[in-house]
Amino acid sequence: MDKVKVGLIGAGGIAQQHLKVIRDIDWIKPIGISSRTRSKAEQLAKEYEIPYCEDSLDGLIEKSKPDALLVLVSEEEMYNVTAKAIPSRLPLFIEKPPGLTPDETRQLVQLAKKYKTKTMVGFNRRYYSIFHKGLEIIRKYGQLLGVFVEGHERMWRVRASSISENVMREWIFANSTHTIDLLRFFGGEPKNLKSIAHSYVEPRGDQFAAIMELESGAIGQYSAHWYSPGGWRVVLYGEAVTVDFKPLEKGFWIDTNFDTHEIIPDEIDTKYKTGFYRQMEAFGRLVRDGEFVWPMLDLEGAYKTMKLAEKLSLNV
Repeated sequence: MDKVKVGLIGAGGIAQQHLKVIRDIDWIKPIGISSRTRSKAEQLAKEYEIPYCEDSLDGLIEKSKPDALLVLVSEEEMYNVTAKAIPSRLPLFIEKPPGLTPDETRQLVQLAKKYKTKTMVGFNRRYYSIFHKGLEIIRKYGQLLGVFVEGHERMWRVRASSISENVMREWIFANSTHTIDLLRFFGGEPKNLKSIAHSYVEPRGDQFAAIMELESGAIGQYSAHWYSPGGWRVVLYGEAVTVDFKPLEKGFWIDTNFDTHEIIPDEIDTKYKTGFYRQMEAFGRLVRDGEFVWPMLDLEGAYKTMKLAEKLSLNV
């Protein structure tokens, strides 16, 4: 195919971020868009020169004939819309979380296998250029010895927002998987996990601490206190080098003289929402060439991250 033609389901802020990227990838073309709020879809269709604006998924597929679909709806809609899109057998890019619970995501995994539908879930931090440069620095000096992830949430702000109680209840899956997934990204699959979770307010927990072995041989640690001011952070420990990301979009490395060196992100991570450009390129290659390569996550990979989150949480 000359160009990968994609249809978008959803016309919110995240759809606009993806469209900014797609506009500048000359071999991917937005061909159609559908949204519950037609006025929003029409606005994006006009701004990004999208030929077809439809009221339903069936209409989007029938009229625009896309090569693939981007599912960019709200957390509460994601499971139902994805379940309806999978039988089309068109490759799907699915914003996270694909389901609000591990069980919902497991059901989507089974459905995708039944219809042999290729999927990619949008864990964009796996495509941060500074993360890949940080790993290269670690490997230059030797092996990865440890991965430490801080996943503090600002839950007092979440509770003051318009986010539904249903999504807030599943916040560890709806949002905290962004940081929990980084344990798997940097160090591989976990084993021998020991965790403690306490609840100050949230039923699934809002204080977490865990230690584990990772597939790479590194020791993984996770810490999160949702009602204590903080932020997201990753520290990689290597042989004679430490790499630190805080906030996640900024990084530096420290040598044995305790000199610090900034890690400079690629221009595409400063021009667009971080990680989105290479993430969309990866999805385009999946559609065009059938190429599924690390660090991409499909529904099954997303399910593994959600199961890890479940092991960290209080089972209620």
